[in-house]
Amino acid sequence: MASAKLTDGYLFDIQGFSVHDGPGCRTLIFLKGCSLQCSWCSNPEGLHNFPEPLYNSSKCISDNLCIEACGKSAIQAGVHNLSFDTHLCRDCITYECANACCTGAMKIGGYKISSDELMKKIQRDRQYWGKAGGITLTGGEPFLQPLFVKELLQACHQSYIHTAAETCGNIAWNSIEPALEYLDWVFYDLKHMDDSRHIAMTGTGNKLILENARKLATKFTGRLVFRMPVVPGFNDDEEHICQLSGFFHSIGKDEINILPLHHMGREKYGLLRKTYYTEDFTAPSRESLSHIQKLFRDHRIKCYIDNETPF
Repeated sequence: MASAKLTDGYLFDIQGFSVHDGPGCRTLIFLKGCSLQCSWCSNPEGLHNFPEPLYNSSKCISDNLCIEACGKSAIQAGVHNLSFDTHLCRDCITYECANACCTGAMKIGGYKISSDELMKKIQRDRQYWGKAGGITLTGGEPFLQPLFVKELLQACHQSYIHTAAETCGNIAWNSIEPALEYLDWVFYDLKHMDDSRHIAMTGTGNKLILENARKLATKFTGRLVFRMPVVPGFNDDEEHICQLSGFFHSIGKDEINILPLHHMGREKYGLLRKTYYTEDFTAPSRESLSHIQKLFRDHRIKCYIDNETPF
């Protein structure tokens, strides 16, 4: 009897020994593709759902080996660096450019892997988790790859591995729901309650996000933890905290984890030929985070700062 065909997924990283994204020590699995375009994104290499070239011009010696190797003519030499036609790159499966580069200037961000191959990697990490650990799917947006995610989570469930997923919620409910029975925890991002402001900063409205949050609050039997990235000048004002608190009360939830904006993804933007947003956003101070925490508590919402969430 032939074995069932395994589903392939696209990842851009796997990180072990995480203690901030669920209980215990965990393995984080970063899936490619996102349904939002947040202005403050710290994982820009996870936005597209296909492997793409990462180019470090400081390591480039302009030998043109990558240009000669590219079978799709997707790379052009400029005055100071290279340019790429990513529409051509997205169909590449051989990555001759990165293989030809001898200085490390060219790498490929992302790769394809089957759920079975990924399970083997996960099982190798298991001895380091302790009793409470497990895996957390993040990204990008994991539920943009619903078949792969369900297959992986089902395999983890059958192996008694604790599972968690981080989601922005901007995805069809039928891409989320099939995986819920295999999930123990869900971390759910809420950026802003105002639809127009949400569009301005993420490229998409929040109606689907709020609708899915309501459904999860009713139908998901595991631990649901809402999160808000604190972006000064965007969502840290008292009026917004009041609106968000009211939403939590309307769906029967009373806790949130606030995460301060950070600049640890700065270098990645250059590798993708993108402009970094440093001028637009500043990291919130500890005093500011404590003030937001007090505002939530005044509205009878338990609020945890950064990694203080009680796992």
